[in-house]
Amino acid sequence: MFHSNKSANKLEYFFNPGSIAVIGASNNPLKPGGRPVNFLLDKGYAGNIYPVNPSRETISGIRCYPSILDIPDTVDLAIISVAAKMVYNTLEQCVAKGVKAAVIFSSGFAEVGPGGIAEQKRISGLAEKSGMRILGPNCLGIVNTLNGVMATFAFIAELPQVDRKGLGFVTQSGAYGALIYASSLQRGVGFNYFVSVGNEADLEFADFLEYMVYDPHTRIIGGYLEGAKDGPRLRMLAEAALEKEKPVLVMKVGRSEAGRRAAASHTGSLAGSDNIYDAFFKQTGIVRIDGYTELISFTPLFLNGKLPQGKNTAIIATSGGAGVTITDLCESLGLSVIPLGEKARAKMEKVLPAFASTRNPVDLTAAVMTQPEIITTSLRALTEDPGVDIIIANVNFTSLTGEHPAVREFIEIGKSTDKFLVVCPFIFPGAGMDDACMDIMRAGIPVNPDILEAVKAIANLAGYNETLKRRKRPEYRIQYRNSPKPDLEGLLIPGATLSEGGAKAILEKYGIPAAREYPAASADEAADVAGKIGYPVAVKIDSPDIAHKTEAGGVKLNLNGETEVRKAFEEVTVNAGRYNPDARINGVLVQEMLTGGTEAIIGVTKDPVFGPVIMFGLGGIFVEALKDVSFRVAPVSPGDALDMIREIRGHALLKGFRGRPAVDTGAIVDAILKVSDLVTDHRDMIEELDINPLMVFPHGVKAADALLITADTIPGTDS
Repeated sequence: MFHSNKSANKLEYFFNPGSIAVIGASNNPLKPGGRPVNFLLDKGYAGNIYPVNPSRETISGIRCYPSILDIPDTVDLAIISVAAKMVYNTLEQCVAKGVKAAVIFSSGFAEVGPGGIAEQKRISGLAEKSGMRILGPNCLGIVNTLNGVMATFAFIAELPQVDRKGLGFVTQSGAYGALIYASSLQRGVGFNYFVSVGNEADLEFADFLEYMVYDPHTRIIGGYLEGAKDGPRLRMLAEAALEKEKPVLVMKVGRSEAGRRAAASHTGSLAGSDNIYDAFFKQTGIVRIDGYTELISFTPLFLNGKLPQGKNTAIIATSGGAGVTITDLCESLGLSVIPLGEKARAKMEKVLPAFASTRNPVDLTAAVMTQPEIITTSLRALTEDPGVDIIIANVNFTSLTGEHPAVREFIEIGKSTDKFLVVCPFIFPGAGMDDACMDIMRAGIPVNPDILEAVKAIANLAGYNETLKRRKRPEYRIQYRNSPKPDLEGLLIPGATLSEGGAKAILEKYGIPAAREYPAASADEAADVAGKIGYPVAVKIDSPDIAHKTEAGGVKLNLNGETEVRKAFEEVTVNAGRYNPDARINGVLVQEMLTGGTEAIIGVTKDPVFGPVIMFGLGGIFVEALKDVSFRVAPVSPGDALDMIREIRGHALLKGFRGRPAVDTGAIVDAILKVSDLVTDHRDMIEELDINPLMVFPHGVKAADALLITADTIPGTDS
């Protein structure tokens, strides 16, 4: 059962070991070392089990060995449950024995302070040097329900399994992950795999995600994530999962802004880590969930084998109030509750009482209690409406069973339609689902009595399928340029905040046009340059030490005539000296005034996990006060760039507003792609970049101002 992916193959000894040694095994079922042997026996693990404990002759009736070196046969997987101070020596013995993989339950490492961190680094070094792969330390271990591998001490191994499986789950929290596992089983959602990664001394979240992406038995992947280690790798895996049409649902915690860092650029100050994770998930098709119940509700809908082909939703309910409530919920989650076609409404009007409503949501009223066929007639009418993609049936068949003709017809319609149907029955407090709903569920039609969870799951599934279809389009393929990488020698200076002129020179090398401008070291020179450019002009302070010229009083706009230019020169240089007495002042830049355009901003910040992240937004108050911006991780595709533009709330202003012409969206996309090329080529060198404002016209764009901050050294790849 080996995977085709080489990296995933390395983890086979965790999921499919031919033999398992339990080091620190105990007859005491209350100790972590006392539980795995019994779990392996109880769940029918077919391989060899070798308890290791020098103080015991047998464990659970199986011969016990003094050390792993005394085991006469090969050992694929070692489970280590000994005191922290003994772990390293135990691992060395495992290496000497030729063990392929090890799970470390033991705590007392990076989570306890400097001493533990140092000891954990020794474990990391041993894994790298020896090639033996390690899960943990300080983890709950791993569960494979397909073959009875129970390399865990957690209570979840005692729980009865659910037959319908397909879900793989990776968690950075052991206890919380176990709660998710238990809750899922309680709701009838079965797992293939459960992995608690602990302190990630060697293997980390993405390693096990990769295994599940390429595992043929896993159809859905869930995860609890506190923080990723390798953003580019996570992106590659997310894209592979999309290609295999395998949903990845991640509960990423840490939405607060406490981690936001101060930065010189607007982009850096707006790019809180959670904003970047959000953008990354949108870009790669990972479904971000706020709670584990969303995973539990999503899984059976997906495993049902039918995806919503759109977001147009019809609702039938036996209560008008419930119908309106579901409508509001649908609309808030991105589903469209659309007007129904006249043919569908006419069919329903033939059977519904006069006081019912055939508008969407359809109010069936209490008449269904005596005329259950109203439900089936209405359902059939909706399935025949070509505008409907999703049907939510908030209905009950009271005391009827699956033998009743109305229930049988409902099941027949539900199984034969290509519409996405979910039944959300009324359940009164303390009551269970009625017999009819149980029969409908057994027939393979999704039933979820929790309306909030059901609608969230439908919205997530519809969004996932929309992403699947969108990412297959050619505009979402990264387009690498055919021309050589532009030569930035002498321009990209290490450890510097480049002046506006220096930053624009780099942008122009990458084909991003900038406003015409010339430096001037004196008032007379400024006036002479302004005459050559043509009035009106702008005068800006030219200093590598003043990032935000407007705040320093270093910008004067709409200047007409030599007198105004000379006066502006004196004012901006004096203001700049007051703002930062230590600033290096090169003089000023005299620039053409760009009129008739719309201000936008394109920026870049370097995230420690994902690398260069590109931001787009409208300029002025939209970026300063409203923070109306979007992000994507570089490199971006043309489709990504267009999504960035459409995503901002001020998008309507770009399409033309109150007589203003529409701007050149294609030119914005082109500028974003060229910035993506620049920061991808020099990902280790560029720390921050702002083009603010980027003036956008009905035809073309021009950079009016720019700021670029570089890293302290030039890596060999960029030298």
